Amino acid sequence: MSSHDSHWYAIYTRSRHEKQVEQILRRMELETYLPLRQTWSSRLDRKQMIEVPALPGYLFVRCILYPERRAAIKRSVGVVHLVENTGRPCVIPPEQIHSLRVAMTSPDVQEHAYLNVGDRVRVKRGPFQGATGYLTRVDSGRPRLVVAVEWINRAVAIEIDARCVERED
Repeated sequence: MSSHDSHWYAIYTRSRHEKQVEQILRRMELETYLPLRQTWSSRLDRKQMIEVPALPGYLFVRCILYPERRAAIKRSVGVVHLVENTGRPCVIPPEQIHSLRVAMTSPDVQEHAYLNVGDRVRVKRGPFQGATGYLTRVDSGRPRLVVAVEWINRAVAIEIDARCVERED
């Protein structure tokens, strides 16, 4: 199989099944990528460093997605589905996989919510903790968000560190 004939696809797994699914796919002789990050695990009697998925619930597979292979992947224990758009598996550009691999070499990498302009968000820490509003701008070059907070049919804008904000469900 030529590497330019194959594509990267994202697989959504059951909760905490990412490593198991990766092993199953490797036994099927498929190239996989499961981004892992290290974190401290607090046990009752000790703390220890463990590896956890950087993108919980997701891993990537590179292959030529013949119908039989797609069916075999979907039947694998722990697989919920391939990430699709209009019923077709989404091809992940190799540049994105490469960028993710590069980012994962940093010891400071952390999962962060994917936010879009217009998302309703809540400030989870800092002096504005508990405030809610809509994300109005993401400034490039700085990890900052500008959030419009509703107040008596008026809005005020506050600039907040992106790590202090989460999407409100």
